[in-house]
Amino acid sequence: MTSNVFASLLQGVRILDCTRNIAGPVSTMLAAEMGATVIKIEPPGGDEMRQWPPFIDGESAYFISCNRGKRSIVLDFKTDEGRALFGRLLATADILIENYRPGTLEKLGLGWQAQRAAHPRLIWISVSGYGRSGPRAEAPAYDSMIQAFSGIMGLTGEGGRPPVRCAGSPIDIATSYLAWGAIMTGLYVLRTTGKGTLLEVSLMESALGFMHAYLQSALAGHAIPGRLGSETMGIYPVGAFTAKGDDYLFVQVSNERQWKRLCQLLGAPALADDARFSDNPSRVRNRDALRPLLQARLSERPASEWEQALMQAGVPASHVRSIADVAADPQVIARNMVKPTALPSGRTVPTWGVPVKMDEQIEGPLLGVPSLDQHRGEVLAELAELEAQRTD
Repeated sequence: MTSNVFASLLQGVRILDCTRNIAGPVSTMLAAEMGATVIKIEPPGGDEMRQWPPFIDGESAYFISCNRGKRSIVLDFKTDEGRALFGRLLATADILIENYRPGTLEKLGLGWQAQRAAHPRLIWISVSGYGRSGPRAEAPAYDSMIQAFSGIMGLTGEGGRPPVRCAGSPIDIATSYLAWGAIMTGLYVLRTTGKGTLLEVSLMESALGFMHAYLQSALAGHAIPGRLGSETMGIYPVGAFTAKGDDYLFVQVSNERQWKRLCQLLGAPALADDARFSDNPSRVRNRDALRPLLQARLSERPASEWEQALMQAGVPASHVRSIADVAADPQVIARNMVKPTALPSGRTVPTWGVPVKMDEQIEGPLLGVPSLDQHRGEVLAELAELEAQRTD
């Protein structure tokens, strides 16, 4: 199967994308990479993410990173005209994905229950903060807020210091990946049953998955350790160590084979025979004694040298890279995780690639980022053509 097939896997699938910010738009961007027709429905003024700096040729870096391959049209759901046009678009869609607060579309008469009878084959994907039910269902939610709610922030940072948020938008992106999976699930259900369905994902439920072992331990009544910096509760050694030149090296030892290899490379084979460090549970209990012994050895060489030596020995390790380092890394480039996109200005800029591979090739057509309401004429003309075909 060639890369051109990858770019046409969802050809003919029409998606109405009523999502904004990050959780949601990434899922439809992935669908667009696979050939789906994605119509991004924006409110007057546009997706609020369009206003988040920094800007590239007047376009938000945030917006660029989540919206290539889509067509933009503005609809005001508070007007009769906007609701009527939405209904017409819905009648031609296979999938609707939205991340309004639960109850918002229902108040406008546009919710799932109001639409399912008229559109029995419609796949409806709801992306929310806390889910469509429960006492927080209608509460506003963003990635950072859910990090605080889910316990992630409470365990992130160093002991004796305030909690910190994880950089980037991990909860938003994880939820988008779940929403992309929901798109595929909905299409499979439609193919096998001939019926549409409502599928839900939420930031909160995605975040709880991040806490898997911590949550499982708490549910079993175990005490959870406090903030451990770059370390974790169940494995040692794992964490960032200062290397020569004040760079940082991250090392993770997950089994006894790796532990013995690390000790050999450090020139400290006696550590492997020390009863305090003889197995992982012992190393976890005695991490405070082991940490300075490892740090003293690892400070003798630059992080890049340690990384190469440890990788060759089969010990997981990485120089703690900057974003600029990552963007230029040969592995990132080799996996096509930097690819071009076109801005409304006509300029082509690099962006992040597709995290799904097929036959190791994902080269596809250049996908552009839409300006606000850029495709109104095109979408309306196509809609009229589809409606004419249905009446023939």
